[in-house]
Amino acid sequence: MSFFLHSQLSNSAKSICSRHWKQGMTWGICCWMAGGIGYGAESLMTVTNAAAQAFLQCVIVDRATGEPASCNVALTDPAGKRVVERNSFQGGFRCRGYFEKSLPSGTVQLRVTRGPETLAFEKVLQLAPGQAHEIRVELERQVDLRSRGWFSGDSHAHMIHDAWNASVDFDYVALAAQAEDLQYLSLAQQWTIDRPTPEALEAELNARSRQDCVLTWNLEAPKNYYRGDATRCLGHCWTWVMPGRTRQGDNVISMLFEASAGDYESQKPSYANFESHELIRHLGGRSFYSHPFRWWTGPWGGQGGYPHREKARISNLAVELPLDTLLGPTYDGLDVMTTAGEYSANAKAFELWAMLLNRGYRLAATASSDSCFDRANGAVPGSVRTYTFLDKGFSLEAVAEATAKGRTFVTTGPLIVSTLEGLPPGSVFQADGRNHRLAMELWAAGNANGGLSHLELIRNGAVVQTLHLPPGTMRFQTNQMIRATESSWYSLRLYGSDPQRQRAISGAFYFEKPGQAPPAPVMARVRARIVEDDTGKPLSGRLIEVQYLGNHPRDGRRHRAPGGHLVVSVPGTARLRAEAPGYKPVVLSPFFDHPALLEKITLMTAEDLAQWETFEQIRSLLSDVPLTFRLKKSP
Repeated sequence: MSFFLHSQLSNSAKSICSRHWKQGMTWGICCWMAGGIGYGAESLMTVTNAAAQAFLQCVIVDRATGEPASCNVALTDPAGKRVVERNSFQGGFRCRGYFEKSLPSGTVQLRVTRGPETLAFEKVLQLAPGQAHEIRVELERQVDLRSRGWFSGDSHAHMIHDAWNASVDFDYVALAAQAEDLQYLSLAQQWTIDRPTPEALEAELNARSRQDCVLTWNLEAPKNYYRGDATRCLGHCWTWVMPGRTRQGDNVISMLFEASAGDYESQKPSYANFESHELIRHLGGRSFYSHPFRWWTGPWGGQGGYPHREKARISNLAVELPLDTLLGPTYDGLDVMTTAGEYSANAKAFELWAMLLNRGYRLAATASSDSCFDRANGAVPGSVRTYTFLDKGFSLEAVAEATAKGRTFVTTGPLIVSTLEGLPPGSVFQADGRNHRLAMELWAAGNANGGLSHLELIRNGAVVQTLHLPPGTMRFQTNQMIRATESSWYSLRLYGSDPQRQRAISGAFYFEKPGQAPPAPVMARVRARIVEDDTGKPLSGRLIEVQYLGNHPRDGRRHRAPGGHLVVSVPGTARLRAEAPGYKPVVLSPFFDHPALLEKITLMTAEDLAQWETFEQIRSLLSDVPLTFRLKKSP
C-alpha cells in the first residue's frame, strides 16, 4: 500500500497504525485497532483469484475538519450486487472513515452518505483486475444545524426487538448513530447484556458516546396490551430522560416492564398507560405516543389462554390516547411520523395532532424510526428523526424539555428551519391582528436525490398556501407575513421529490386571545357502593384515592361513605380503595372496572381514534362511573 492512505489519517491514528505496522501487522488490522478507521474484520481485504479481482481502498473525511467521517457506503459491483456486511443493514455497509474491499474488476458505483445535512458523494469507478485503487472522499455539509441550535436525534430504536435474526453489539449501534449524523440515539429494549440494570446500560453507552453523538437508553414504555391481548393494545410510548432508579433505589426498568402487559401476558395485573406516565413524570422524564395509527391483520393466539385466529386485528393503535388526553394530558406529544413507508398512518397521525391542537391541547410533534437492529434491514436509525431547538447548548435534559415544549421539526429527509419573529416553533403570540414575519429556510435531504418539491403553510390543520419550487431545488429561503385576530396555530410541511416518502413538518406557532387557558383535566364522577360480598348489605366505610406510579400505589385524599353510598369526583387517573372495619379492603379503577369505558377504549378502531366524537363519548362515560366494592370479612 502507498503512503497515500496513511497520510489521510489523524495524528493519533497514524501513531497507532505506524506502531503496529512496524510490528508486522497488515494495514487493515492496524487501522481497525486505531479506533475504528475500518470496521472490524468484515472490512478486511480478502484476496481470492487476484487476477480477476480488483482492490478498492477508500478514505472518507469531513471536508471542514479533515478528520475521518463515519458514514454509510453503498458500493455496487459490476454485476449490480450491493456490498453488504450485516443482515440488519442491506443498503450497504457502514464505516468509520476508511474501508478496503476486494471486488470483481469492472465498473463499480460508489455512494457515500451521512444523514440529511451532508451532501451525498457519488462516483463511478473503473477497477482494473489485479490492481489496488485508492480514492479519497471529502464529505461536505450543505448546512450545519447544530451551529444554529438545532439538534437531531432518534428516541425510538430497539437494540433487540423480537426477531433475533441479525447480529448486533453496542459498537455497531454507536457506528450506526455516527454514520447517520445523529446528535443522540436512545436505545430501547431489549439489550445484549444479561439482566440489564441502568448502571450496566449507562456504562456500555457512555463508553461509546462522543461529544457529537451521545448514546443513551430509554424504553418503549408503556407498551401495553390489555391482559396480554395484542388485539386490544392500549398504545405504545417512548420515554425521555429519566433516572434508572427511584430515590428508594428501585429499578425503573423493572417497574415499567411490570406495569405493562406484553403479548400473551394474560395473567399479569392490568395497569393503565397513564399510570406509567405518572411514574415517568415523577422521575422528571417525558413520554410520547409512537405510531398511533399502526395496525395490521394476521395470525395471532394459541397462547395465554387465547384461541388461535388466522385473521386477527393486531393493534399498535394508541387507543388510550383519548383518555390520557382528557385526563391530563398525561403525556407530552406524539409521533406524527414513524417510518417513511407508512403513508396513511403518518397522515392520520398528523390529523390527530392537528385535531388536538384545535381543541387547545399543546402537544409536541415528534418523530422516530422504530428501527430494530435485530431485524433484516431494520437497523436504520435516524431515517425518521426529530430536530429540537436549544438556545443554551446541548444536553439530553435540555432536549427532553425543549421537545416537550414543541420546539421541533420532524423529517424523513428534507430540512426546514422556521422562526416567527425570530422565535422557534412552540412559541406563543397574542392574537391581536399585528403582522408577524415567518422566516423559512429549506434544504433538500443531502442523502437523497431530486431536490425539493413544494412547501405548505398550514393553519389549524388546513393548508392555506402552497409554494411550488423549481425542479431540482436544493435550498430555498423565503418569508411570509402572518397576522391573527383569533386563537389559531400555524405549521409548515415541506416535501422532497418523492412527496410520499420525503417530508418535514414543523412544530406549531400559537396565537392566543387574552386569558386563554388549556383545557382542564376531566374528573371522574364516581357513584360508589360499599357492600358486604356475601349478603350485599351496605357497609359504612371510606374511600381512599390511590395514585399509581407505575405499579407502586400512593395514597391520596380520603372520603367518608356513610351508609355505604357516596358520589364523588376524583381525578380520572386515580383508583379508589374501599375500607370498612372488619373487612378486607378492595381497590377498583374508574377505567378498568367501568365495563362501558373499558370496551370503548380497548376495542377502538383507527376511525374512532381520528374522531373528536370519540373523545366526547369518553368524557360522557367518565361523568358517570358506577363502582361497587364487595368486601369480604377479615379472618
